[in-house]
Amino acid sequence: MTTLRLAGAAAILVLTAAGCKGTGTTAAIPSDSTAFYRTQSENMAALSMEKDSLLRELTETTRLITDVSVELATIRTAPATNAPVVGSEGIRSDERAEVLAKVRQLTARIRQSESRLATTRRRLDSLALSSDSLRSSLAAYVATVADLEGMLADQKTTIQTLTDQIGSLTQQNVQLAAEKAELQDTVSHMDVRENEVYYVIGTKKELMSRGIISVEGGTRFLIFTRTGETLVPAAVLDPAQFSKADRRTLTELAMPNANRDYRVISRHDLAYAEADRMSKGKFRGTLRITAPVSFWGPSKFLIIVEN
Repeated sequence: MTTLRLAGAAAILVLTAAGCKGTGTTAAIPSDSTAFYRTQSENMAALSMEKDSLLRELTETTRLITDVSVELATIRTAPATNAPVVGSEGIRSDERAEVLAKVRQLTARIRQSESRLATTRRRLDSLALSSDSLRSSLAAYVATVADLEGMLADQKTTIQTLTDQIGSLTQQNVQLAAEKAELQDTVSHMDVRENEVYYVIGTKKELMSRGIISVEGGTRFLIFTRTGETLVPAAVLDPAQFSKADRRTLTELAMPNANRDYRVISRHDLAYAEADRMSKGKFRGTLRITAPVSFWGPSKFLIIVEN
């Protein structure tokens, strides 16, 4: 019965085609019309399956492109955590690296979307050529593909913008790192200079001969004796005549002769120091500085004279 129905349908289609186009079409149908229409039916079924497969492919590609758009929007609207920051750490390079990794992942997914769309467009062209009846229904798919290609172009532009921004931030980070290093070097030198101190220990005769101290006041008694004189630092002190040290690490000064008394003639206050024996401004043994900032505050040049 099925064969008879197919044969009858074939006869009707033959007569219809003949009425529309003349006897040439009838001649094109083989004598075994059942086999011919079976082939046509199989072709239509194959085209229908191809159409369904194409629809699934478009749906998957659309989902992929939409996901990429969402990810891009998240990156664009996220707080500007990668903005240059001057501080102890500079730019947060870990966050910049995280954004860069996301951009690279999205770039790979966009390329995947491009490949899928290219395949889809080729299949659409093939289907349109193989079936006139599908051409009109495939027009909507063609429009969808065009829209998706437009979305891909926008995504590629956004990706390029993000990549350029990351490159700019990287360059800024390099510049900031150089400026920070220069600043730290300057601060380090300033810190060293701030804590640089000088000291000298010697006899009155020795220090006077080196131009480190001078005598003020006093009167001469008889011929050989002078009384009431005061030893003071020279008006101009040459750092080359002193030993240089860092006040942060210079905590003790051992006197050359443990059995002799010494006194400080510079403006340093012995209230911020202690010694093995100390009395009336004189001391013996090792001078221990207990409060460096206060002790060195009046002068960077410490002058100790042996009595």
